[in-house]
Amino acid sequence: MNPADVISGFPGVTVFEGVPDAWHWSPAPGLDFAAALSPDGEHLFQVNARDTYDQELVGALLVAARENSSRLLTDGVPLSTLPGFRHPGRGFEVVAAARPGIHRYHEVQQPELQKATWAVFPGYECEFAEPARYFGDDARKSFIKFLNPADLDRGPTPFLRMWWNNTVTKAGTEEPGGILAATSTLYRELELLEGAQGSFVLYENFRGEIYHVEWDARRDALTLQGTSGGGEPRDIESAALLSFAENSLR
Repeated sequence: MNPADVISGFPGVTVFEGVPDAWHWSPAPGLDFAAALSPDGEHLFQVNARDTYDQELVGALLVAARENSSRLLTDGVPLSTLPGFRHPGRGFEVVAAARPGIHRYHEVQQPELQKATWAVFPGYECEFAEPARYFGDDARKSFIKFLNPADLDRGPTPFLRMWWNNTVTKAGTEEPGGILAATSTLYRELELLEGAQGSFVLYENFRGEIYHVEWDARRDALTLQGTSGGGEPRDIESAALLSFAENSLR
């Protein structure tokens, strides 16, 4: 299977100006796809956009992927990043790439092309942890549920792993390795801790820093402890805790 032959045969496909061996096609209003062939001619780097297509940004992503193709194609990491990416008028910090099996771009209609396609999208440093900290289906879940790669106007969605138990609401996690969660889940569970004796929230950010928060009935206060660096728990007000949590994820 030659990726170039398959892509160039898509309905309405046109040459992507300014990038070697690259194409653009739009299967429906608001949906724009662009892809560039790797220098070895055997793989494809594809950017999808939903209602946010920006040709200059997409071109910069495709060029970065082509120039770093050997790294993206050989590192074996489900979600890899190229740091130092900058584009005028944008806050993005990295070029990210998802391997086949993490994305599903051609899984149904072009299964052979799927095996050769890497999904490329812009991202932020805080969205990606070290590869060893993704367990099981985490990388695929992160790509599909949290990162929203087809929104080229999006803001950061920080990497967040959580464990919690609330004795009042009876909600919590049972998985020993915790779960990937949205920041809204963290903020909600932190707010629900106050007065809930025996409850706790444990969370990990993209740097691998882990924080433990609980309601201490003896002190009649919320306490915060950074477990990675040791130290004693300290009392913290609810508003300050939410601000700390938000800052710690960036």
